[in-house]
Amino acid sequence: MKSCGLSGKIPGWISTQKSLVFLDLSQNQLEGPFPEWLAEMDIGSIFLSDNNLSGSLPPRLFQTLSLSVLSLSRNNFSGELPENVGDAIKLMFLMLAGNNFSGEIPKSITKIYRLLLLDLAGNRFSGKPPNFDPEALLAYIDLSYNEFSGEIPVSFSLDARILALGSNNFSGNLPRNLTNLSKLEQLDLHDNGITGEFPRFLSQISTLQILNLRNNSLQGSIPDEITNLRNLRILDASSNNLTGKIPAKFGNLVGMIDTPNTLSSNPDLFTFFIEYNDLIVNWKKYKLGISSYKLEIYSLLDLSKNKLSGQIPTSLGSLRGLKLLNISYNNLSGNIPVSFGSLESVESLDLSHKNCQV
Repeated sequence: MKSCGLSGKIPGWISTQKSLVFLDLSQNQLEGPFPEWLAEMDIGSIFLSDNNLSGSLPPRLFQTLSLSVLSLSRNNFSGELPENVGDAIKLMFLMLAGNNFSGEIPKSITKIYRLLLLDLAGNRFSGKPPNFDPEALLAYIDLSYNEFSGEIPVSFSLDARILALGSNNFSGNLPRNLTNLSKLEQLDLHDNGITGEFPRFLSQISTLQILNLRNNSLQGSIPDEITNLRNLRILDASSNNLTGKIPAKFGNLVGMIDTPNTLSSNPDLFTFFIEYNDLIVNWKKYKLGISSYKLEIYSLLDLSKNKLSGQIPTSLGSLRGLKLLNISYNNLSGNIPVSFGSLESVESLDLSHKNCQV
């Protein structure tokens, strides 16, 4: 009954369906609280996202024996998560993004060994996120757009593929043990208060495809080692305090040289569940959200709004797969390289507010 124009409260007749194992009432206009009777049903998958449901979640919900998928994103739920959320030991996908949940994440959540995807983005969670067991299976973690503070947690699942902590109040240096995440493909830390020099140790995460450090307080030069990330397709280090020259070795970023494949690839387990968690980039002077479904066809390099100096490296013209190149608002000088004529895929090229000449 997804997207059927249903309104009012969740229909009570559902409680009579004792054999029900899958419930999808997403994308309707349902309102009211999460029914206690629904929390007591032993349903394996519950999809109630994109409605107008409100109130807090009943603790009984996490005591059911079969719950493996809980999708409540983009409603008006509020309050703290029940302390017993960790009792849902069979839970694999927990999606609560775009609500008004607050308080700290219960530490019991780290007991859910089978949890693969945790999406709590766009709430009002605060405090420090719990440290997850390195041996856990958690591959997708999105805690962005909340009110977390303190230093970046030092422990995540070694299976982490996507780690999104952007738009919080994190501060301090990045923990070096992020290099333990040998499967990490996306690291999004934009709009925090991260300090210190550009973390050269990130170059050890060879699987990294997307690195978003936009709008932090990083300083120092961009290390040459970052160009060792042969899979890197998206690098956004804009709005920091970076100095020095743009590394000439940027031309070695193979992931930005090859033209991205615009053919849709076979969706994996995560693209089925990740619906609206877009990557926000500066596109033609506007902020644009790139759908998670389309990230694989984009290649971007944004170093704007820093204090970079020197000439623009000719090697940037080798990055033929780039759709966006933004090095505006720096202290760059000299001529615009002729090699830029080879940027055959570029749709947005911003070299403004610098001392360059054509």
